[in-house]
Amino acid sequence: MAPITILAVLAGCSLVGSFSLIGCPHTLAVRATQGRRLRPTPLRALVMRQLYPVGAPLTTGNLAVSSVHTLYYELHGKADGVPALFLHGGPGAGCARRHAGFFDPTHYRVVLFDQRGCGKSTPRGSLEGNDTPSLVADCEALRRHLGIETWDLVLGGSWGVTLALAYAARHPTKVSALVLRAVCLMRTKEVLWLFGDRGIGRLIPDGFHAYSSACDTERTQQQQQQQQQQQ
Repeated sequence: MAPITILAVLAGCSLVGSFSLIGCPHTLAVRATQGRRLRPTPLRALVMRQLYPVGAPLTTGNLAVSSVHTLYYELHGKADGVPALFLHGGPGAGCARRHAGFFDPTHYRVVLFDQRGCGKSTPRGSLEGNDTPSLVADCEALRRHLGIETWDLVLGGSWGVTLALAYAARHPTKVSALVLRAVCLMRTKEVLWLFGDRGIGRLIPDGFHAYSSACDTERTQQQQQQQQQQQ
């Protein structure tokens, strides 16, 4: 199996190298194929640029992936360009057209899609049959539906990093390279930092208070509805 090239941007530096992905249903490991540690490159040493301009999509479509879920997708860039897949964060954030601006439109054929329950995919907000293996299968179903042999590049951000790694581990021959930004592997400590009061809650206390209050209100409403249904 050929190694997958990975660019990971994290903690103020970038790591670039060729890796093999070793995965099973319960574990995922990333191993440098040459058995050496990579040297971080400070981001200040990289050329920073604005996103590429984004126009109207080449095409849009819908793909039914189960008896419940239908995915919405868009194609951008060059019609016969190198295939690239963008995986949004969240889970639940959905794609925005500006995400196509990460890719050079004169080179890439860019695929954006809203994951299950997100954005324009239906039913919106549904958690039924909405788990990581299903989302991995959706990426593969979309590749086959569009007649793409191999993704030349898969770009994932935040939760999209987790999904990109899971997809590449499950289908390593269908991915040539990964770009991982805002790396998040959805570990307990990362989830608690994002949604608990000891992480981002300390950095943006007012915003976190508004968020937690809204969650408490929704939780109370759900409990009341459950009690009414039980009566």
